[in-house]
Amino acid sequence: MKTEILNDIYNLVLSRHIRDFERGLLLAAKADIEAGQPLGKALSKLEADLRPLALRRNLTPMVNDFYKKITSQSGLFGRGAGAVTPKW
Repeated sequence: MKTEILNDIYNLVLSRHIRDFERGLLLAAKADIEAGQPLGKALSKLEADLRPLALRRNLTPMVNDFYKKITSQSGLFGRGAGAVTPKW
């Protein structure tokens, strides 16, 4: 699963059809994952960073598809990015 996400991010970063600020967010998430940060935590941060853009419908189609993949209930992680739930 980690490899699949890294491949998706890598392919998005190489695309000419995404914006520079999207590329920057994706590269930061990729660096976090490669540095050993738990996948769920890195994707939760990426999802939070992309959320305002998604709500304004300001994501490019490719990044929007990836955003849906990491946030949908039937996506890679179930409900929400990494199915993160607080432990109170």
